[in-house]
Amino acid sequence: MPIHSPPSCRSNSRSPGSSFIADGAGRQLWDNRYGNLRGDRRHQLKLYGFYNFNWNGTIGAYGVYQSGQPWETWNVEVYREYTSSSSDTSRYAEPAGSRTTDAHHQLDLSYTQNFPFGNRFNIQLRGEVFNVFDNQTGYNIQNKFNSAEFGTPRSYFRPRRFQLTVAFQF
Repeated sequence: MPIHSPPSCRSNSRSPGSSFIADGAGRQLWDNRYGNLRGDRRHQLKLYGFYNFNWNGTIGAYGVYQSGQPWETWNVEVYREYTSSSSDTSRYAEPAGSRTTDAHHQLDLSYTQNFPFGNRFNIQLRGEVFNVFDNQTGYNIQNKFNSAEFGTPRSYFRPRRFQLTVAFQF
């Protein structure tokens, strides 16, 4: 009877949980993988404040600033003499995080009005504006050099939006 290894022990670069690291030219640990990682935000500032009015109303503000998202070019051509592959995927052509997206800032505002009645009931109206300045900064850059979309954002922060809420509290 032949001995088979369990599926988790088999070598298959496309199996769940595998990575591209060490899977050929340009994908080795020493191939430009040093530098700032994609999730690194060097500078981030968050501010929150509110004020309670004497007429059962509250105004609030939340502001955020964060530096841009690091990214780098992936390009198989840098490793052409070592591979016949045509895939740019995970082939760092420059040190990790060599480039960054634009910084992002956003301001959210809210107003809450309470209408108490009886001894224990309240109707609450709340209006909120998110991303007041409609700052739709791009991130998640297409970093594959041989793509038609190279250098363009694939994701954007959400546009300005409004939300109205009515709540009955008891």
